[in-house]
Amino acid sequence: MGGDSSVLTGANARAGIDRLLDSGPVARLRAGLTLFKVAALVLLPLPLLIVLIGALINDDTSRLVLAATALACFWSAGVLTWRGLVAEMRYSLGDQIALAWMPRKLSGAMLTAAGAALAAFTAGHSSIGAATFAALGAAGHLGFYGLDLRARRLAVTNVEGLDVITIGDQLEQAQLRLRRIDAASRAIAVAEFRERLARITAVGGEIVAEIARDPRKAAHARRFLNLFLDSTERITGQYARTHTGIRSGPLEDHFRALLVDMERTFAAQHRRLLESNAEELDVEIEVLNARLKHGHAGAHVERGL
Repeated sequence: MGGDSSVLTGANARAGIDRLLDSGPVARLRAGLTLFKVAALVLLPLPLLIVLIGALINDDTSRLVLAATALACFWSAGVLTWRGLVAEMRYSLGDQIALAWMPRKLSGAMLTAAGAALAAFTAGHSSIGAATFAALGAAGHLGFYGLDLRARRLAVTNVEGLDVITIGDQLEQAQLRLRRIDAASRAIAVAEFRERLARITAVGGEIVAEIARDPRKAAHARRFLNLFLDSTERITGQYARTHTGIRSGPLEDHFRALLVDMERTFAAQHRRLLESNAEELDVEIEVLNARLKHGHAGAHVERGL
């Protein structure tokens, strides 16, 4: 079971990097910088290998153990930091709902501090010198890689008689879809479309926050959360994947029309959610959702996709 989990974690990490590399030049640069930054923790401690070889030749057991442990600390810090950076990228891309509970970059900083202290002891420094190197190592690690990204958990107000856990799960899924729409929009060449999608996801975030404040309103937004957001994510993702950097007048017109309808529907959902007037909006959402799936403009977009 643990082996399967490790394989899945590694596959997810590679998927996050692969998706970044496929997203465009800016995302490709971000992925390359991530690889370069983690490589520092692998390459910089390599001189310890020379110390290891020297300790082996001279049969210096204590120095050998210190150098080997220091090297292990540095490389373990590199692995943890790598996983932390990949998890943050996958979260930013919308590939996962939550970040890991473990502060991997902070743990990497602690291991870097331990490695620096052990390396100082290997070089013959005193305890005060080793502590100084440890502090510098931890500070340098945190300065270079930063602190772990902490996502604000969605706090759903507890209301008697409502299954707030299920509502919370629905809202987490809605946030996931909004993050995926955001990630897809970054690959779209048309600035107007990116701006419209940014406004759409901003209003979507306000809708999710409003339902979290008053979960009784979840019943009024069920179609919106389960049907409309899914269709919006699908259409946006298809357009972004197949039209990155490509300009097509007729297709842009059809996609623009869809975005205008999406923006109007998001705004109407938010407004009527505040007014608790759901019946008329449900009809509008059904109509637009049908258009996204089977309608004239949606068909044009998907044929172009």
